Parts: sequence; structure tokens; C-alpha cells
Amino acid sequence: MDLNRNSFLSEKQTIKIDKEGNWFYNDLPIINKKIFLFFNQHIIKDGKGGYLLQVGKETCKLVVEDTPYVVAKITFVSSDKEGREFFRIKLNDETEEKLDMNTFYIGKDNIPYCRVKKGLFPARFLRPPYYQLAQHIQQEAEDRFCFLLNNKKFYVLVRENQET
Repeated sequence: MDLNRNSFLSEKQTIKIDKEGNWFYNDLPIINKKIFLFFNQHIIKDGKGGYLLQVGKETCKLVVEDTPYVVAKITFVSSDKEGREFFRIKLNDETEEKLDMNTFYIGKDNIPYCRVKKGLFPARFLRPPYYQLAQHIQQEAEDRFCFLLNNKKFYVLVRENQET
């Protein structure tokens, strides 16, 4: 994909997502909620470990400090229709989904992550939702931790490299 041919920004212009999930255009915050939400709906992977903003046939490179999405809120659901426990997460793009416990891990610098959007993207946990989630972690051994949901253990994995 030739980014220059179909880019709607010049090479001097940048769109950036910081590690807290905030968007910037040339270092100015994008505060218009409709634009922010629209942009979040048009993030794609570039096939090289990076991200693009794609609107129709036009694309532009996104500068992403950590992940394009962040977990902004978490809620423990003690019983769904089938009586199962789970965590519901709300992302910075205001979408909500069930946290897939099999994708939760601790990354570099003890930062928690999970996979979102049907496993397509990594998401970084902001501190408040991580602290809420941490209340449900059980220590099994000196360096072994897990969550117990629906009588099943989900071990907290530690990975140095983030999965893109």
C-alpha cells in the first residue's frame, strides 16, 4: 500500500495516539467527540506492526505510543443469563465488550494488556480499571497469580513483548 499516494495528510502532518488513548493532530488534542469516535472506527493494521487510519480509499499513518485502544473502565458481572461471572470492559472509543481472560497479560514495565475487537488489537489498561481488576487476582505462589472465574483459573501471564 503506497501511503503517500492515498494519504489525506501531508508528510509534515501527524495524527498520534498517546499511551492514555488520547488523539492529537500535529500535537494539538482532538477534542471533537464525533471526530474522535469516527477515527477510532477506522483504525487498521499496516501489516508491519503499525497502524493506519483508513477512510474510504485514503489512509494515513498513525503514530501510536503504545496501543490504539485503552481499557478505560471495567465492571465485574457476577452473573449473566447463564449464571457465569465475567468482566465487562469499556474502551476509550466508548465500545464495550467482555474481557477475554485468555488474552490478559502483564507486559513490559508491569503494564497490563488484553486483546480487544475480536482479538485484533492490543489494549492497554489505564490505572483505575487495572486497580479494580487487581482486586480479583489471587496469589497462588510467590510469583504465580490467577483469576478465579466460574470455577476456572486464568493465570496472569508476563510477557516482555506486546502482541500487535
